[in-house]
Amino acid sequence: MFKKSFLLILFVLFSISLYAQNNSYTIQYLKGNITDKTRAIKESTGSESDYLVNRAIEYALENKELLGTDRDLDALVVAAVLSISDDYLKNINDEEKVKFSEKLYNLYSNFEDSNTVEIAILTKLESIKDLLPIDKFVNNLNNKLKNENMNDMDPSFLKTTLSSLEKIGNTESFIILYYFYSADKYPKFEEEIEKTLITLSPNAMNEILGFIKEADSNQLKRIYSLTTKTQKLSKNNVCIIAENLLNRSILLMGDSSKILPENIDLQITCLKILADNKWTRASDIVLSYFQITKSLYKINSIKDEDFTFVISSLSSITPLKAVSPLTSYLEELNGRKENGEEVSSSVILSLINTLGAIGDKAAFDSLLAVTYLSYEEAILSAARQALSGLRWQ
Repeated sequence: MFKKSFLLILFVLFSISLYAQNNSYTIQYLKGNITDKTRAIKESTGSESDYLVNRAIEYALENKELLGTDRDLDALVVAAVLSISDDYLKNINDEEKVKFSEKLYNLYSNFEDSNTVEIAILTKLESIKDLLPIDKFVNNLNNKLKNENMNDMDPSFLKTTLSSLEKIGNTESFIILYYFYSADKYPKFEEEIEKTLITLSPNAMNEILGFIKEADSNQLKRIYSLTTKTQKLSKNNVCIIAENLLNRSILLMGDSSKILPENIDLQITCLKILADNKWTRASDIVLSYFQITKSLYKINSIKDEDFTFVISSLSSITPLKAVSPLTSYLEELNGRKENGEEVSSSVILSLINTLGAIGDKAAFDSLLAVTYLSYEEAILSAARQALSGLRWQ
């Protein structure tokens, strides 16, 4: 009987000792001051760490008002936030996730006087954004950007805010930052704003197209610059943006005598995207642009190489619809040649080669007419080759 009692006492003592060893950091946390609590969180692991993180967050929320701005308390919060475990968040249920997110948001709100704490929370959110509901945080950041002057914000906090919005921002974030960007409101932070916009742009297609519809020429260039700097836009979306940019740029042209070279450059660049991707959806816009560039070419407002590219692009974007306007223009140039007027060899060659590439028999008469005129041999040879490649069935 004595032996059994003795063994039982040994077992109890061993269990207590084992419990104390397994929960040594919890004991350190409970008995210690704020610095001891912070150390306990940093050194604990596993389920003990999860427990202490929750205790520390609750402790900070309960005592913030009394302690006010306190560096030791800030350090405790930062240690707790950075120790939040992915595994812990994955294993709690949805209701518990909502409650934990609420506690974290209250922590963020109550410690607005500490950039260190706010930055720690924002940094942590980037890695746990898929494990917790974070809409409140995003809305808070958006409201801060809308209502506060960025020039008055702490630079390190602002840069963390913009960096976090790259990962957790929504379309409202994109809209707010785009207005700053397009108005050049914060030139000091343009690089950071642009970087955030570039990252958010794949999920803001509707917003981008809306901005294009209202943009002036300078804003169109900025939108193009943004959307071409991201590798995450699909080819489909790149083409949709290029089509809309080209269309808006055409509408803004107005008096062709006032066209700036940089506007033509943007149009040609967009056209190249559409041609490279055989974007037939833009056929009507591109045909309209061809007619416009014909007028621009007459008054020397577009370079030969740009105009010839417009012509050649028609075979990729709008082959069937392009035959009639191309043959009409070729006949017009043939008429000028017959009357002894000077005609651009590069333009004639572009027309011939484009009609040849399309291969529609409707181009036969105008191509044949080329062979009877006093064009140089390279043009005559191109016309004969184009004629031989026409499809008759």
